[in-house]
Amino acid sequence: MEQGVDQLYRSAVAKMAKSADSDIEKLRRSLIKDPGSLGAPNPDGIAEASGRDASWGSYAFDSLRSHGFIQSDLMRFKWFQPTSPYIEDEMAALAGIEATAIIRLASLDCAAARAELRKREKTFEQTARAGKPLASSLAHQKLMLSVVAATGEVHLLEEYAKRATVALAYAQACRLDGDALKGMVRSAGSMIRTICSMPPRDCAAAATAMRLHPRTPVEA
Repeated sequence: MEQGVDQLYRSAVAKMAKSADSDIEKLRRSLIKDPGSLGAPNPDGIAEASGRDASWGSYAFDSLRSHGFIQSDLMRFKWFQPTSPYIEDEMAALAGIEATAIIRLASLDCAAARAELRKREKTFEQTARAGKPLASSLAHQKLMLSVVAATGEVHLLEEYAKRATVALAYAQACRLDGDALKGMVRSAGSMIRTICSMPPRDCAAAATAMRLHPRTPVEA
């Protein structure tokens, strides 16, 4: 990867994880299920709800905002409240960027990226087979970040990283059951087996299946 792409990729991957602060992690999980449970988003309300001081409340507010759990709407802040149609639209948008990356990779030498891709696919497989929806959703997003980053195109990765928020990964995790995870494992295997090869159709289809119809895998 070029230096700019590598830095952006590493930063995006580092964010795609559960919070190291147990109170913030509790807030993430609570807010995805019930965004209105804390009232309007502000540092004082977050601190009070968690039994922490004002300084921590400001830190938590910034963390939740930077990971997509708080959004800005003109002159006010609002909680991330994803509806099913919204999540489906975002999954389709991510799938489109992923397919674009896979098509471009078919004409590139991906030897340098294969080790990273296989490592990410293996981690995803392990969490999915363990039946962990949230860990699997985060691991899947890391895998797909590595696919887009392998193109070496900064602008493509920037656009992708803006959409692929941690909050969206948490929302998607709520939609994944055992059958979905099993299907995604099979599609992920197909994607890795066919990535960087011509024609890219089967690889792109496998990637898209993980987003749009995880329970119906693509075998290649």
